[in-house]
Amino acid sequence: MPTMSLKIRRPPSSAADLGTPELGKPLFRGTGDTDYLCGSCESVIAASMGPNQHIIVDAATCAACEAEDEFPLRLRRMTAGRGL
Repeated sequence: MPTMSLKIRRPPSSAADLGTPELGKPLFRGTGDTDYLCGSCESVIAASMGPNQHIIVDAATCAACEAEDEFPLRLRRMTAGRGL
């Protein structure tokens, strides 16, 4: 399964535990074959995303390390009036 590391907008706090990324459950699930990983701890943020599936947010906070990760434009849902 292909994986893509997400760009970090805000690194994790120094108090975050970076030791167990597998404990963080994906925030989004698709039906494709690409996993999008936290750019800091490599925990799966969006699992099994297909080429025609989209995320409705620009960024998400990793449940495992608390870093803020930015989704690539191709994964974001285009909505009217947002200028994307």
